[in-house]
Amino acid sequence: MPSIHISSTSRALYRVFIAPHVRSPFRGTAHTLPNPAPLPWISIRTIAFKKDTARHALSDHFTLDRAINEDVINLVDADNNFRPNIPMHLVRWNRTTHHLMLLQARPVDKYGHPYPDKLATCKIVTKIELRRRLEKALEAERKRAKGNTSAGPSQKTLELNWAIGANDLKHRLEKMKAFLKQGRKVEVMLGPKRRGREATREECENVLKSIQSVVVECKGATEIKQRREGAVGGVMTIVFQGAKTEENNAGEG
Repeated sequence: MPSIHISSTSRALYRVFIAPHVRSPFRGTAHTLPNPAPLPWISIRTIAFKKDTARHALSDHFTLDRAINEDVINLVDADNNFRPNIPMHLVRWNRTTHHLMLLQARPVDKYGHPYPDKLATCKIVTKIELRRRLEKALEAERKRAKGNTSAGPSQKTLELNWAIGANDLKHRLEKMKAFLKQGRKVEVMLGPKRRGREATREECENVLKSIQSVVVECKGATEIKQRREGAVGGVMTIVFQGAKTEENNAGEG
């Protein structure tokens, strides 16, 4: 008889004398699983993220590339050189890194009709620079929406040409002086005259001296050095920060 064979007599004796004293690992019937131990209570915090759903594409804030519906433009190239009367189909730029941005729309008359002898001015700008401008504008908008007035008065922009007449220059600089005394930031955009003669180097230098003299008259006003762009006689941007002081307020009265 093989060693693994158990006789029917042995099985009967096992059921009678041994099996009743062996504890089953399960309580209840053979088909009933034991009740599981209760799991410890786990508190799960739900973190809610406030998603900014606003779409901030550059094309939503600037007129770019094919959206510029002009046949001929004045162009400020990537090196800040002013090039008048350039047919749009001849304008070339690296579309991977740059955009063609509408800098100044074509002037219109009181009826909204464009002047036939006036042109829009466009500029080739890097996408990084445009993104920086947009983020700055959005940040200012968020501050205004929160009622945060710590950013100070809004920025003003003045456009001048190098060959500007004396009376016109005086009028523009008076406005600039008023803005600086109010503590505003003033961006001065200088460029060649769209139509007519080109200013001499001496005339350009005199315009810059006149601007600087106004800044000196406004106590606390300074030039933001890192913001100066362009070249004398071409397209140039200079930014000044005004300061509202008691002396300036007295001058306004």
